[in-house]
Amino acid sequence: MKKELLLVFGTSADPIHTGHIQLITDAVAALEKRNVKVREVMMMPVFRHHNIRDAIKRSLPLTFQHRFEICELAATELSEKLACKVSVSDLERRLVETKNRSNFTAETMEALRATTDPILSLGFLIGADSFSGDEPGFQHWYRWQDLLESTTLVISPREGFFPNQDYLYKLKEMGGNLIYLSELEVVNVSSSDLRARIVAGEDPDAMVEKGLLSSAVAKYIRENNSVEIWRQLDSQTVVQIINEEILMQDPIEVQVGKLFFEKKLTLGLAESCTGGLIGHFLTNVPGSSEYFLGSIVSYAYQAKVKLLGVSWDTLRQFGAVSSETVIEMARGARKAFDSDLALSVSCIAGPGGATASKPVGTSWLGFSTKDGDRSYQFHFKGSRVEVKEQLAHQALQVLLDYLKNLD
Repeated sequence: MKKELLLVFGTSADPIHTGHIQLITDAVAALEKRNVKVREVMMMPVFRHHNIRDAIKRSLPLTFQHRFEICELAATELSEKLACKVSVSDLERRLVETKNRSNFTAETMEALRATTDPILSLGFLIGADSFSGDEPGFQHWYRWQDLLESTTLVISPREGFFPNQDYLYKLKEMGGNLIYLSELEVVNVSSSDLRARIVAGEDPDAMVEKGLLSSAVAKYIRENNSVEIWRQLDSQTVVQIINEEILMQDPIEVQVGKLFFEKKLTLGLAESCTGGLIGHFLTNVPGSSEYFLGSIVSYAYQAKVKLLGVSWDTLRQFGAVSSETVIEMARGARKAFDSDLALSVSCIAGPGGATASKPVGTSWLGFSTKDGDRSYQFHFKGSRVEVKEQLAHQALQVLLDYLKNLD
């Protein structure tokens, strides 16, 4: 009996072109020859990509519905060519909306496994470029070991890239199930090139005549204002900061940002006396939306209670500037933003508000993580503004120290 496979084709392509259709069709046929029966092909448009090196990947959430509908057109065409079921899944959108951050292939396949017939093996169609060179990109994928254990990697050729055979052998020695479809002839057509040509004025129908687009996709492009959408998005320039190497001379907020991006974590804030200053520093870093979800500036008692869930009893017994309050603030922020980490601050910035036990400059910082909550006390000197600035910088230092020591 042939082994049965659910073959996933994940893509951020916009638009889907005939090269994609041919690749999937040929891959299914090649697998059949290897005695691997494909029961279903699942097209899965990417919702949000962790790679932010260009404006196209950054704009993926804005174009998801548009790309999903084009995938549905492609699925109809594939259904006419293949004997198996062809579907389009919005799983990646649902996962991102749940996690509040970019999704990764290992997480997608894990979620898919939980809802799929256990008799079926999961396959992921992936280009040879991820396995080429002395340092193959696949070894840097998030939880690649889990992906190797749970998923059959169906590797397709890609022009200009040749898989590192020693690396493939190593993965197989680790128990990985890899199938390299070396016989496939992949059409060298890029979606970004087709899109640029259409934006420049080339008629999509002319591309149909050249065999580059299906007539259904060309019609969709004409009727859904795709050219204007592409024109606006492709004109945006994205500054690369957080996916660059961490340097000692980087400002502390840049070091924090690069580590957040590297560790694939998210952050929410609850600020009281700093009034949004910590968020200001974090958002000075281009690309910070990849990890910084937002800040709740809960200055008054009422805001701490209503927005963060701080207990009135805690405020009455310990006051706003206390370990107990900042921990509840941090927990509330982590819950509100559904973030991996949350940090809160409260202080007596002066010149008034001090007591015998809490002089001007008394500051508390709360930190909430999945592994537990903690608080830190500081005493700063200087003017009101200087106390706020010192506390904001200390908050960034706490984040930096935590991220540096995180395995």
